[in-house]
Amino acid sequence: MLHAGNAYIPARFHRPKNRCYRMKHRKLNRVVALIMFLAAEAVYLATMAPTLSFWDCGEVIATSRTLGIPHPPGAPFFLLIGHIFSMLPFFHDIGARINFVSTLESSATVMLTYLITVRLIISSRGTNPDLWNLPEKISAYGGAAVGALALAFSESFWFNAVETGLWAASSFFTATVIWMILCWYEEDPAPGSERWLLAVMYMIGLSIGVHLLCLLALFSVVLVYYFKKYEVTPRSFGLMLLASLALFFLIYRVIIKELPVLMVMTSWWGLLALVVLLSLGIYYSHRNRMALLNTGLLSVLLLVLGYTTYMLIFVRAHAGPPINENDPSTIASFFSYVNREQYGEWPLWPRMWSPEPLHRYFYDRYSGDIDYFLNYQLDHMYLRYLGWQFIGRQHDMEGALVDWGVLWGLPFLAGIGGMASHFRRNWKMASVVAALFAMTGVVLVIYLNQTEPQPRERDYSYVGSFFAFAIWIGIGMEWLLAWAAGLAKSGDEKKRALFAAAALVAGLLLVDGRMVQANYRTHDRSGNYVPWDWAWNILQSCEKDAILFTNGDNDTFPLWYLQEVERIRTDVRVVNLSLANTGWYLLQLKHESPRGARPIDFSFNDEELASITYEPIDSLDVALPAGIEQRRLVEDARRSGSSLPSAPDDSLRWRLVPGLNYKGQGYLRPQDIAVFEIVAGNYGRRPICFALTVDPEGMIGLDKNLRLDGMVYKVVPLRSASPMSFVDAGRLYGNLFGVYRYRNLGNRKVYIEQTGRDLAGNYPPLFVRLALDLASAPERSLTVSGPGGQPVTRQRGPLAVEVLDRAASLFPLDRYPATPSLAASAVSIYAGQGAKQKAYPYIKYLELLASQGDERRDPAIFFNLARAYRAVGRDRDAEAIADRLRRALPEAGGKLDSLKQE
Repeated sequence: MLHAGNAYIPARFHRPKNRCYRMKHRKLNRVVALIMFLAAEAVYLATMAPTLSFWDCGEVIATSRTLGIPHPPGAPFFLLIGHIFSMLPFFHDIGARINFVSTLESSATVMLTYLITVRLIISSRGTNPDLWNLPEKISAYGGAAVGALALAFSESFWFNAVETGLWAASSFFTATVIWMILCWYEEDPAPGSERWLLAVMYMIGLSIGVHLLCLLALFSVVLVYYFKKYEVTPRSFGLMLLASLALFFLIYRVIIKELPVLMVMTSWWGLLALVVLLSLGIYYSHRNRMALLNTGLLSVLLLVLGYTTYMLIFVRAHAGPPINENDPSTIASFFSYVNREQYGEWPLWPRMWSPEPLHRYFYDRYSGDIDYFLNYQLDHMYLRYLGWQFIGRQHDMEGALVDWGVLWGLPFLAGIGGMASHFRRNWKMASVVAALFAMTGVVLVIYLNQTEPQPRERDYSYVGSFFAFAIWIGIGMEWLLAWAAGLAKSGDEKKRALFAAAALVAGLLLVDGRMVQANYRTHDRSGNYVPWDWAWNILQSCEKDAILFTNGDNDTFPLWYLQEVERIRTDVRVVNLSLANTGWYLLQLKHESPRGARPIDFSFNDEELASITYEPIDSLDVALPAGIEQRRLVEDARRSGSSLPSAPDDSLRWRLVPGLNYKGQGYLRPQDIAVFEIVAGNYGRRPICFALTVDPEGMIGLDKNLRLDGMVYKVVPLRSASPMSFVDAGRLYGNLFGVYRYRNLGNRKVYIEQTGRDLAGNYPPLFVRLALDLASAPERSLTVSGPGGQPVTRQRGPLAVEVLDRAASLFPLDRYPATPSLAASAVSIYAGQGAKQKAYPYIKYLELLASQGDERRDPAIFFNLARAYRAVGRDRDAEAIADRLRRALPEAGGKLDSLKQE
């Protein structure tokens, strides 16, 4: 017999005499594992995104399809797998083909979670599973199944499973490493068991080409090896900690960080020499029967071989793909890319370390570093996420708290019970799970040292911790099912099995079933085409060969997807303002022609672009020849019958303003210089546009020289009285009604997540802005595109009502909340065109907002409600609201008196 502490550990060489029982256990365990995979996969396929999603998904899909270079540090192994799947015709949409990879990886992780939990249950029981009776089998397999499905249907894991991303693959690698080391634990010291250790190291090497999260499982791997090989003493435990830190240092610091240094110093010959030296050492240790050295050298070699997937980044960068972030085509730039140098460094202490004014503003809410760590970084940015998974998420909006009424806390209580049971029965293996739980949870929180606020929820970062907790849920359920079987006092095995089965059904329904019921709606991406349509609408707003400035991930990555994967509007040159702060990106804009798009002209030479930096400057007036843009502006207005607010100029004139002020001195940021250079070098020869999402601070003072064409503003040689106020009604109507796509935005059966809802919320203001322009001259006519694309002349007043009706049908207020001003404007337009009845949904909406608000805190709600009342003739109600505002805000009396004039 083989022992670890007081627990019996079945070894591979210790077999029962009756082999049919052993086969029965193995087959049954595999059947249940397969059921776990198929059940999870069925749910994930039913809820999988049909195309790209927001954030990094578009970039990852596009670079997988084209073998491009994503943002550092890249994910070369994932790109290879994604590229293969992008060529397999499982789905028509290529984005869906790569989403499919995430479903498979996540389903496999669920299956491995089950298998890991069963192995840990075997270890805790100390009995051979081949000899288990029926109640014992039900409790072991059933409990592990409940735990695995709890992971499958948890908030963050399910979210990662149905879209393209690196977190599903990272979870799969973590689960695989834990499963493999447990396989070694069971087989050792049988001959050949070392293959599991080598497989673990190779998987860790491969995982580097996906995400570094799997490295945190290394400490659990070392613990398993330690408990198997050594007696636990304070001295041996201390040496084990040192060994685990040394191994982590070897992988992270030497192989991942310093191997590129070797390449910088010696080129590829250094890597080749390292492989040769390792191979010679392996041969020598094998010939001289030095088993431990041989295993160690083989492990290092396999780690290095797994890491060599990064050669893809270097090789493809030389090929110059259209997406080539950081251009790691030289050894030095490749070193910088792999080591994430563009993100800088951050300390472990102090916790409130960032000098950024926004971060300092939030830091002032806390009494000190400890308070900030406990209340924000630990509680808000980790424990809250843990509660989302297994207690319940309050709602689907950002900032949601933990709600015990959602899942009733049952998965969480099962996990806590499982942890206690695990430590009581087998503290060694419980310590392995605890190490994984802590390293991918609290320790990761300490390392990340996140600032407040974050641009999005970060729950996906801690899926490794949630995976560990799900194992404890399975162990807790196993204990509970065994306890239920024990309630049958008689020795009747069938009765005890019946009790265990009844408890299992209850667990499946109350834990997993409730999780599906609570989370299915908010994780069902089927029918969600918002990101695809969002990108289509932005690109199609641009004229041929336009230069389009975008702001961040969600107005750039979806566009890359359409251009690189779908080959849609590849003539439009997308310029991301965040990347425009880097020299390598500006050089690519100047010299490269991705998919035939025209290069962008710069007056700067290559050296000046490569070293672009901040420049002190005061505001100054600028004038550039308008070229053909003056004639185009007049022709567009004449074509639709729109009027221009003023005569177009033969020059583009504006006041260049610094994008940054520091200690009284104005500065042009690199991106500001890039915008100016691009406008100065290209205006009048090709259209220049800003995406609707670009902040006016990024427009270098051009905000009054813009025409709203829909999802983009076009730079025009005409100065408006107020920023971004000029609309060509004919062109805007043509885009909103004839070009743009809004698939399922108003379909209540299709769930749209918050990011999609927020970005789709940019559409209703466009309709209202168009209706306001039309209603400003209701008796005049406008030429627009009819149903067949033919020009049709319509009266502007009725057309304004039609525009608002279309907006109301596409964007219901309960899904896409309107600002109070927007709602009041819709009421005024409807009332002014004799359609008061259609205005009342907006009035009710404003009344609902007012019932939930306060005059001092939300005066705009009440002011616009009074406007709406006045517009439909409810003067007494308007005056009553105005009186309430006067009492609450006596200083605003003059503005409130203006309501009487409306």
